[in-house]
Amino acid sequence: MNLSEKEVQKFLECAVLAAQTAGDYAVANLDKRNDYHKMYDNDVKLLLDIKCQEIATDVILKAYPEHSILGEEDDAITQDNGNDSDFEWIIDPIDGTVNFSHGRDRWCCSVALSYKGRSIAGAVYAAEQGKLYTASIYAPALCNGKEISVSKVDSMQEAIVFTGADKNSGYEELTFFTRIAKKIQRPRISGSAALDVCDLAAGCVDGYFEATIYIWDVAAAGLILERAGGMGRIIGRGTHPKQIRYLASNGLIQDQLRKLFPEFEGVNDEI
Repeated sequence: MNLSEKEVQKFLECAVLAAQTAGDYAVANLDKRNDYHKMYDNDVKLLLDIKCQEIATDVILKAYPEHSILGEEDDAITQDNGNDSDFEWIIDPIDGTVNFSHGRDRWCCSVALSYKGRSIAGAVYAAEQGKLYTASIYAPALCNGKEISVSKVDSMQEAIVFTGADKNSGYEELTFFTRIAKKIQRPRISGSAALDVCDLAAGCVDGYFEATIYIWDVAAAGLILERAGGMGRIIGRGTHPKQIRYLASNGLIQDQLRKLFPEFEGVNDEI
C-alpha cells in the first residue's frame, strides 16, 4: 500500500474529529431523541441521524473535499457526494438508534476510511459512555488512548458471543441466538454492532455474529478488532448491496463459530 504512516495518521485524526463532533452534537441534543424521521417495524430513523451524518460529512469534506462519502443515511441526504475516489469515508452517525431513542447509552458514532475497498483508519465514539476506540493500518487498537487486545478464550463453552435478532434477516427471529446459545457459555444482544465488535476487540466478549447488518456498522470496528488481534469476516451478503452477514471473534474460536453457520458457505471476505 503506497500510503505513508504520516498520511494515515492524518486520516485517523480526521475520523476521530468527525466521530466526536457528530457524537457530541447528539449528546447536546438528547431532548430530540424522539424526533423521528421514519419508523419501521423494528427500527427507527431520527432527524438526529441525518443531522449527525451531515456534521461528520462536513468535517471530512473540509479536510478532504475530493474523497467519496458513504453514509447510512444517504437515502435521506444524497446517494453520495459525486466524487469517484479510491478513498471512501464510511459513516454510521448513530449506531444503536433504537437504544439512543429509548434513553440507553449503548450507541456510538462510527467513522472509517476505506482505500481501494479496505478500511485503513477508523474511530468509534461512544459519547455517553465516554469511550473512544481507534485504530489504523499503522496504529494499534486503542480505547481512550490505551492499547486493547482480544481475549484468550479458546473454548466455545467458555465464550460470550454477541448476536442479534432481526426479523428482516430472512430467518425466524432468534434462530441464530438459539443456535449459538447451545454451544457457548452465554449469548448476548446489545443493539449496537459497532460497540459489540469494539467490546470484542477489548477482550470483554469472545465472538460476534449478525445475519443482517451493513458495512457501515463494522467498517471502523472491524479494523479496530483486527488491530487488537481478532478476526472479522463477511460470510454472506443480503439483498441490499451494502448488507452483510458478519462473523467475528478473538481468532481462537473463529473456526468453531464458523461451523455453526453451514448455510453461509463460499464467502470469507475481509472488511
